[in-house]
Amino acid sequence: MSPDPVAVSARLTTVRIGHRPILHDIALNLSAGRWSAIVGPNGAGKSTLLRVLAGLLPCDGQVTLLGRPLHDWPARERARRLAWLGQQEGGGEDLLAWDIAMLGRLPHRPWLAAPTAQDQAVVTQALHAMQAWALRQRRLGELSGGERQRVLLARLLAVQADVLLMDEPLAHLDPPHQADWLAMVRALVAGGRAVVSVLHELNMALQADDIVIVRDGRVAHQGRRRRRRHPPRARGRLRPPHHRPAAGWRLGGAAAASQTGELPMQIETPPTEKRYDRPEGERRGLLIVHTGDGKGKSTAAFGLALRAFGRQHVHGKRVAIFQFMKVPSARFGEHRAFEQLGLPIEGLGDGFSWKSQDLEHSAQLARDGWQKARSGILGGEHFLVVLDEITYPLIYGWLPLGDVLQTLRERPKDVHVCLTGRRCPPELIELADTVTEMTLVKHAFKAGVPAQRGIED
Repeated sequence: MSPDPVAVSARLTTVRIGHRPILHDIALNLSAGRWSAIVGPNGAGKSTLLRVLAGLLPCDGQVTLLGRPLHDWPARERARRLAWLGQQEGGGEDLLAWDIAMLGRLPHRPWLAAPTAQDQAVVTQALHAMQAWALRQRRLGELSGGERQRVLLARLLAVQADVLLMDEPLAHLDPPHQADWLAMVRALVAGGRAVVSVLHELNMALQADDIVIVRDGRVAHQGRRRRRRHPPRARGRLRPPHHRPAAGWRLGGAAAASQTGELPMQIETPPTEKRYDRPEGERRGLLIVHTGDGKGKSTAAFGLALRAFGRQHVHGKRVAIFQFMKVPSARFGEHRAFEQLGLPIEGLGDGFSWKSQDLEHSAQLARDGWQKARSGILGGEHFLVVLDEITYPLIYGWLPLGDVLQTLRERPKDVHVCLTGRRCPPELIELADTVTEMTLVKHAFKAGVPAQRGIED
């Protein structure tokens, strides 16, 4: 197996801040298509190393970017290829979040030129990817720490660089937004980009492809992450020892729970009678929405499609699934299963937008796909139509929300439609008959468990 191409390398003798040497004898190679996490104790030189890689600090030695010495790159071209996010970046407090994110497009525009339609599309996508779209008309100085960080991350994404350097990118982010950041990183490296991040969140760092340990100004270790969750020497510090009651003690109830760390489960009496009023209205086609940040939105829709498909002999109509972010050639588990059953499932897009090299092409695919789905809804030959991940092209502005709402209102009265995706527009939620918001409580990747065939795909 050939090694991954090197995106950034450093051969450093000494790096000084003032007269004080910070880094010594650094030899480092960071690969394209991989996420490298730099970890180490406070004061070890992690942030200094990242600033040297970005060309922000002088050094005795050489840094190369994509095989070319960093100082040989013209400034504008280097700014297109390498994006930077530092710690607690200041400035621009009076600028709107939209304008802050648009700064990431400066290397792509002529001097003093206005943003193009492509610039606006990229910034829109970046803000949506970091869940910062709702903040776009607020000034940076008015935002909370977490909101501010999401806007700065959107600026980083808007550069569309080959190499992304991030110093403590998870600062101030709550767990759901940390999960969004992790998904973004995975998508970037899948597209061939190199992501390098300084992290203090060890559990998150241990999910990186490569780990760089910096200690006392030197690289103590660089290599691929081991599959096990914690190194043996780290386990004792990361997991507290289990304390048992002294011999001879007999504990029960709440006392036992306090000693073992377990809480008593609340037991309730099973109901023997449950009364409710049965609806007396007519049966009709329902509009169903699965949204929220939790996993399982598409899975729930697929289960509904299977249920409807199994009753085709009753209602005598077809079931169809349209996937707005999957490619037509997708071969995930649901495609293989549905093909064997004869349940139509069609990819309409070219993958998630942060993997796209041509957002206008992605938008046009979404528009063309919507016309197919629209015909399926209005034609009357379907019992159930699933619009999987349709909220993404809606919130990116690729599909006109008014047309989607009108189509859903005008559909034949016996046609059911199920829509899935995060951040469902409130107008759709208002129109829907049944809405389920899925909340992320825990996710396996937070414990270091990678995606698994047959579960995630």
